[in-house]
Amino acid sequence: MNCIFSKIVSILSRPALRRRGWIVFSITALSFITVSCLENAGVEYSTFVQTGDAGIPEGWEYEFSPVPADSASIGSVPYDLILVVRYGSSCKLKELPLNLEEFSLSHEKPDSLKVNIGLFDNNDEPIGRGNYSIYETSDTLRRGVIIPEGYTISVSSPLRDNETEGIHAIGIILSRTGSSQKLNMFNL
Repeated sequence: MNCIFSKIVSILSRPALRRRGWIVFSITALSFITVSCLENAGVEYSTFVQTGDAGIPEGWEYEFSPVPADSASIGSVPYDLILVVRYGSSCKLKELPLNLEEFSLSHEKPDSLKVNIGLFDNNDEPIGRGNYSIYETSDTLRRGVIIPEGYTISVSSPLRDNETEGIHAIGIILSRTGSSQKLNMFNL
């Protein structure tokens, strides 16, 4: 790597090529950065809460307020709402039950939803993707949802903390509907 870096510096330091070299280098670097960001171009919101190695704390409840980066699109662009769980190979659960409540300024009463996120199959192989004993699995909760004003999702687990040992993080992703069918935020 140092050899490549030294060649770039030596080319760019020549007086005749200095100006053109920096322009070419800048355009190349900007192109590389732009292309690397396109993999998840449809992701408008992504946040995770770390639960700790001891599992989800008892009575734990976390509220996600997914507002897209482009707040002008609230109420007009359809999004996919994705729930993500990061877990280790030491997790003893085959599936993680979670309770969700959705709030918004347009709802008088919150919508409740119970989901079971599969972690391991019948052969005790992790369902999620990952390496080094850390895996990530996701479940699309809603497709094509229009985000109302004041939208919030509350996530909690009905299990005790010793039963959820090995769950590392829980997150919510908001992706534009149809923009990315292969979503992998956790490349290891």
